[in-house]
Amino acid sequence: MFFKNEDNAKVLARFLSKAEAAHIEDETRATRLSISREIIGYIYKSPEDWDERCTFNIRHVGDQFLHWLREFDQSKPTHIDHIYCIAYRFLCEFDFLVGPGKELGMELRSLKSKIENDVGEMDGDVRSQIIYASYVMPANIAKDFINDANIGVFKEFEQKKFEAEKLKEQWDGEIISKEEAAQTLKDKLEEYKIGFNFVGLYQGFSQLAEKKAKEAFWLFLSLIGMGLLILAPLVTEIVLAVTGIYKGNTLGMEHLLVLIPVISIEIILIYFFRVILLNHRSVKAQIMQIELRQTLCQFIQSYTGYSSEMKKQDSSALDKFESLIFSGVLSDPEKLPSTFDGVEQIGNLIKSIKNS
Repeated sequence: MFFKNEDNAKVLARFLSKAEAAHIEDETRATRLSISREIIGYIYKSPEDWDERCTFNIRHVGDQFLHWLREFDQSKPTHIDHIYCIAYRFLCEFDFLVGPGKELGMELRSLKSKIENDVGEMDGDVRSQIIYASYVMPANIAKDFINDANIGVFKEFEQKKFEAEKLKEQWDGEIISKEEAAQTLKDKLEEYKIGFNFVGLYQGFSQLAEKKAKEAFWLFLSLIGMGLLILAPLVTEIVLAVTGIYKGNTLGMEHLLVLIPVISIEIILIYFFRVILLNHRSVKAQIMQIELRQTLCQFIQSYTGYSSEMKKQDSSALDKFESLIFSGVLSDPEKLPSTFDGVEQIGNLIKSIKNS
C-alpha cells in the first residue's frame, strides 16, 4: 500500500491543490504541469489500482516522486520536469500491466499520446527519461517479473512435474506390492483359519477315539471273562466226573440230569459271549471310522480345491475315489443276536429232553 497510504494521499492532495492554483507563463511547462496534474488526479482517485499495477516504479522512484510533490515549487521548471517524467513512468507501467484484453481509458490514452508527441520539444534529460519509460522500462518490468522468486516456481514446474510422476509411479509400484503382500497374508490367514477348524475337528475325533478305545478294551476284558465263565461249568463237571471215577463211582442217570442245567447255563453264557463279541467288533469298526475321519481331516482342505478343478473337466473323474474314501465302515446290526433267540433255543432244548 503506497498511494492509498493516508500520509501519501495527503501529499497528492496538497500537490493537486498547488498545481491547480499555479500560474506559469512558460506554455510548455504549463502544459506539462497540467498533464502531470491530471495523471496524479487519477492516481488520487483510484490509489488501489495504481498500487497494484505500479509496483516497479513504486519500488524504484516512489519515494522520489513523493519528495518532488512535497517540495513542488511552480517557479522552478526542474520540479515540473521531474514530476512530469515520473508521472509518465507510472502511466506507462499502469498501461503495461492493465491486463489481458484491456486497455487504458480514453482520457489516459490521450494524456500518454500528448507526452509522446512532446518528445521533440524536450531537452536532453527529460527526453531520455521519456524514451526510457516508453521503450526500456517495459523490458525492465518484464525482466523483474521473470526473475521474481514466485515466477521461478513456474520455471521448475516441468522438473517438479517429472519428479512427481516418477514418485507416483514409485508409489503405485509400492502400493501394488503391498496389495499383493496383503492378499498373500489374507490367503495364508484363510488357510490357517480353515486349518484350525480341521484341527478342532481332528481333536474331537481324537477324544472320541480314546473313549472308543477304552470301550473296546473293557469289552475285550469282558470277552475273556465271559470265555472263562463258559469254560468254568464244563471244567467243573469234568473234574467232578473224573474224581468220581477215581473213587470208584460209576456214571449214572443223576450225572446226566446234572448236565441239563449246565448245558442251559452254557447256552446263556455263549449267547452273552456272542453279544459282547459283536459289540466289540462294532466298537472296533467305529474306531476304524474315526481313524478314517482323522485321515480325511489331514487332506480335505487341499482335496476340495483339487476336486473342484477336476470336476470342471470331468464330473465323474473322482466318483469312485470319493465313494471309497467317504463310505462308512459299519458293522451289520442285523447280525446282533436277539435275547429272545437265546430263550427260544433254551425252550427248544427243554422240550426235546422232556419228549425223550
